[in-house]
Amino acid sequence: MSIIRQDPWLRRAALFCGVIFGGFLLWATLAPLAEGVTAYGKVAADMDRQIVQHLEGGIVDEILVREGDTVKAGQQLIVLRDVSAMSGRTQVAIDYADIRATIARLAALSAHESALDLSNFDFGKIEDETKMEIMRRQQDLFAQQKRKLAADVSVLSARRDGMEEQVENSETEIASNRRALDIIQRDLAEKRGLLKEKLIASAEVTALERDEAALSAELGRLNTAKAAGKAEVEELTQQIAQIEADFAEEVARDMVDARSKRSEFAQKLLAMEDVVDRSVITAPVSGTILNLTMNTTGGVVRAGEPIMEIIPNHDALIATVQVRPSDIENVYSGLSVRTRLSGLASWRTPSLQGQVSQVSADLKTSQSGDYSYYEARIRMNADELKRVGAEVIPGMPIEAFIQSGHTRTLLDYLFEPLNSTMRRAAQS
Repeated sequence: MSIIRQDPWLRRAALFCGVIFGGFLLWATLAPLAEGVTAYGKVAADMDRQIVQHLEGGIVDEILVREGDTVKAGQQLIVLRDVSAMSGRTQVAIDYADIRATIARLAALSAHESALDLSNFDFGKIEDETKMEIMRRQQDLFAQQKRKLAADVSVLSARRDGMEEQVENSETEIASNRRALDIIQRDLAEKRGLLKEKLIASAEVTALERDEAALSAELGRLNTAKAAGKAEVEELTQQIAQIEADFAEEVARDMVDARSKRSEFAQKLLAMEDVVDRSVITAPVSGTILNLTMNTTGGVVRAGEPIMEIIPNHDALIATVQVRPSDIENVYSGLSVRTRLSGLASWRTPSLQGQVSQVSADLKTSQSGDYSYYEARIRMNADELKRVGAEVIPGMPIEAFIQSGHTRTLLDYLFEPLNSTMRRAAQS
């Protein structure tokens, strides 16, 4: 002690050591340290792996990706050659276009259009030559139906026009004969007066009476002919109306059938297009291609057979860690986690923040059968992943410190064995 008092450097060193020891003792007594559980595991590989399959299968026509390629959702991967599906879709598309053109023709007939204009009609996905063929056929059918209707109506119209002319002629003759009859009747009245006075012979009166009777008979015949003509004109008009009504009814009936077929063909076309679309296999999610089984064109893809796998590019990373049974009481969903990807160089790998998303309900056993553990899943978001600065691949080892949310000082940790011994001694 005297040496220390005499040497100022030793006195300063002793003071410095005292301060350091006192500061350490103060820190060990007061500074809280986070409690937690350390667990080890790996980046999840199979949890969200997407298996690419094909429902019907087919012959490989084109392979657009290779093992390890990064693809985007919807990107074409493999093209299958399905001749029957393509031809089936083409035929159904033609039938669908034709039935819709039929409906347009029937609508034009129902509206009494003079011509069928399909120049702006949407025929769908069919060849131009087929479009023109459908257009010509429908326009020919339209013209034929219009001509037949016009011909049927024309025959009856001609008869009706002729009968109306006869009725008009009868009316003219009736008017003429009535005028002649009026003259005869006036002349006959004068003659009869003269006959009473014995001024003329009775033969003159008799002659006029014969003419009067003949004209009256002719007027009766003409009136009968006129009435019969009018009745026939009315009947012919009704027949024309019936022909037009029958034609409209037939068009309406055909329209109902055509619309029913349109719905049927629309459903068939939708199903066939679905089959054709599936002949182009696309990526269900964005990610990396693994386990590509098709490497050459001409190969056969069987229905439901796995073709490849895609590991998605997530906006979050999922890791699975093994928790010791003795620590499980301190691990539950929602706890914060500090993780480190131990597969990367520690000096350049930052500590990533995550959260416990799930803890298994039952114990699991290792593949070797040497130990049991609980499995906890840890989720880290995209912002944390960006800090890694390297590609994170499935299976990469990870070290996790699961924070329980409780804190203890260093002295608590140091005295924990002694406290445990004293508690056991007290209990005994």
